[in-house]
Order: sequence, then C-alpha cells, then structure tokens
Amino acid sequence: MQLSILWDFYFTLCITTIGIWYWLEDRSEIAKIRQFLYYFALVLLTIVLVGPVAHNAINYFWIHMVQHILLMMLISPLLILGSPFKLLLNSKFLVLRKITRAFIKVKVIRNLFKPQVGFAIFLIALIGTHFSPLANAAINNPNLHVLELMIFLYAGLIYYYPVLEGNPRPFPVPHHVRVGSLFVMMLPETMTGFFLYSGNTLLHDAHHHMGMDMSSMIDPLKDQHIGGVLMWSMGMIIDTIWIVLAARDWLAHEQALSGDK
Repeated sequence: MQLSILWDFYFTLCITTIGIWYWLEDRSEIAKIRQFLYYFALVLLTIVLVGPVAHNAINYFWIHMVQHILLMMLISPLLILGSPFKLLLNSKFLVLRKITRAFIKVKVIRNLFKPQVGFAIFLIALIGTHFSPLANAAINNPNLHVLELMIFLYAGLIYYYPVLEGNPRPFPVPHHVRVGSLFVMMLPETMTGFFLYSGNTLLHDAHHHMGMDMSSMIDPLKDQHIGGVLMWSMGMIIDTIWIVLAARDWLAHEQALSGDK
C-alpha cells in the first residue's frame, strides 16, 4: 500500500499554519520553556506525519507503533504544555477568540475537559485502535490509517489537558487525581505492548510490502513483536516523565499553600 502524497501537503499546511498562529499571538505570559516545548512538538509532528516515517508506517507495524507512541503519549502532552488553549481564549484575533469561547460553552465539549472523560476516551482509543475491526481496516486502507493517527493525537490532547498544567480548566482537578490518572494509565498501555509482544499469532493482517525490495522485508510476527516492545518500553519511560512532572506541580502547590499560612 501507498500513502497519498496529498497527505504530506495537507499536514505540512496544517502544522505550518498553527506554528505561524502561535508565533503571531502575544506569548509574553507563556514561559520560554513552554514555547520551546510547543515548537518541539510541532517538529515531532512533522516528522511523524510528513515524509518517510508516515509512508513507511503503512507497510511496517513497528513504525506505525512509533507514530502511535509519539502522537498519543509525547506530542499531545507537549502541545498542551505549550499553553495553546490559553492563547486561544485570549487571542488577539477576534474571530478565534469568539469561536473558542463559544465552543467551551457547549456542554458536550465542556465535559471533555473532565479528567474521567479524558481517561475513558484515551483508554477506548488505545484499545480500539489495536484490538478492534478498526485496527485491521486501518492496516488495509491508507486513509483509515490517517484517521487512526488523528484519533491518537486528539485522544491524547483530550486526556492530557486536565492533568497537566498550562491551560485554563473549566473544572478543578485535584493534584492527586492528576498523578493517580497518569499512574493508572500506565497499566493498559503496558499491557497493550505486552500482548502485542507476547502473542504467537498475528493480531492484524500482515502488511504486503508491495513493490518493496525483498531484502528489506520483515517477518510480520517479528514486526508485531518489535511494535509491542516499543509500546511496552517507550510508553513506560514517557509516562514516568509526565508522572514526575505532575508530582512536581503537586509539591509546588503544597509548598505554596504552606507559604500562605
């Protein structure tokens, strides 16, 4: 299978647009490190969605897993840490500001910012994209494969929004809930990687590697096992970073409360 080059142009346009928008906004209240993390996320997003990685992921499951891990567990929280929604709510562009403020008044959208809702969406996306008919369909249809990538990204954004600092929240989220959520989420992520690695049968259709050099092909089961190992190991490492960050914010909050007394 081949991914249409039109997707490269589309994602390049989208990433460039949001990068320029962020640059044009008044970022004086956004810490430099947060701005750096936002642009670093856009660089990673470009690597994952445009060019060789995106096109090879169609034929190699382990590369697809790299996309999954980066989009869902690294890029999305990095974007959140860049405080883009804080900028949107106070955008210098009147249209953007009005649209954003109108959206958050919609009850369904507002409820997405509840940590339990984000947790459920993230969990369903994690399991559904690997152990459901969608997983198989995405392997055989490049456009569905792209849809799956967008599910990774948006599920990550929704999940990490209430558990990481940097943006206004419509609902208060206690620090112990944030840390607990991140810690508990490690279990399904780790188990997903474990099942992919330990299985002796293919959980999805094998990629066909059409038109590829035979010497570059990889055994489909080995391909699945590599993807599982990456999910298992990288997921735990990345999750630990966010847990430590959330715990640090909790400690800083407690110290600030002690100082006020």
